[in-house]
Amino acid sequence: MKCSSPFDLTNKKQIIEFEEKDPYNPQNVVKGYVNRRQGILYGTLYITHVNEKKCPQVIYATPKMHYPFNRDKEKWEFPDADWVLLFEKLDGTNILSYNYEDSDGKIYLTYKTRLRPFLGEGKFGNFKALWDEMLEKYPEIKKHTYNASHNLSFELYGKRNKILVDYDASLEAKLLFSVSKYGDGIVPPEYFVGNIPKVKLLKKIKMEDVSPEVYEKHQQEMEDELFVDEENHIIRGKEGTVWYFVLQGERILQMKCKPPTILKYHWRGDAISFESILTTCINAFENFDEPKMQDVIELLEEEFDEGMIEKSKIRIKKILDKVTFDKKLQYEVVEKYKKLGIDINVDKGDVMRFFAKEYPKDQAKRIFTLLNAYVNK
Repeated sequence: MKCSSPFDLTNKKQIIEFEEKDPYNPQNVVKGYVNRRQGILYGTLYITHVNEKKCPQVIYATPKMHYPFNRDKEKWEFPDADWVLLFEKLDGTNILSYNYEDSDGKIYLTYKTRLRPFLGEGKFGNFKALWDEMLEKYPEIKKHTYNASHNLSFELYGKRNKILVDYDASLEAKLLFSVSKYGDGIVPPEYFVGNIPKVKLLKKIKMEDVSPEVYEKHQQEMEDELFVDEENHIIRGKEGTVWYFVLQGERILQMKCKPPTILKYHWRGDAISFESILTTCINAFENFDEPKMQDVIELLEEEFDEGMIEKSKIRIKKILDKVTFDKKLQYEVVEKYKKLGIDINVDKGDVMRFFAKEYPKDQAKRIFTLLNAYVNK
């Protein structure tokens, strides 16, 4: 859809300028901007050129959701609506399936994470490879993106893409909702017809029955179902729910709801919590090939004020260094394993003896875990 940018291109802190090759259509080099300002246009693309030819168009993406209260729960505000739909909130990487066109009107299908125009293929995080597995498993994703008037928003989650919550699945994807290509808003997954797995509708509430007390009761119900091992940073259960406030014939707004333990990890103390920084550092690899301190800080600025970030800078650096070290170790170990030419499932002893000569003894368990995850996916 050819038009002008729906977001401000002059505020350099709130946009990311890009010029990249589309990995799904490698003949195309696409130029434009990503909006990083919180709100309904978060992650939206404004494409200006395809192969150096002007063809301005807007790609509407996954909006940024908020809570219906402030941090201290002193002020509550729910949108006007006729009813509210509650869907499970998954903890993974958001993937948007979308189309764009060149100056001749030819249409191309591709995919993106929130703050990138395309899926990254960095050596420390190859989201394209992970997503390709889902496209092979669910080929209808391609068909519906081509045929629909909406972009499709998915969550890519599981043990191989762990953020905070532990899931039983190794790798899985579910449709969260669809996004109008014309800026008309989002559509809940229950209205989507097709053979693509989607998040389940948990309950439907009349708007007159929605209140802070009902919201907090739902939070406690999710809390009671959580399994939490704080020492080993293991959480199992629902990360939360997404509330769709539906005003018939007008619009749909989303808000999020998380159990107290998840919120505690996110908000506790005057400094930013370990878990919030950790998840932000992991998410940074969705948007940058090798994120730097400033990249992580800019992502944290979307959620936390300057004072909290300043108090947390030493912690941010330590956690980013740890996440980067783990990513590099994983890449290094896998490359050496490929050259070794021995299947760890056939001869675990020889493989581990080889790595015992390459790395300190205290790394053995970590190396086996990385190799096992790589070989057995």
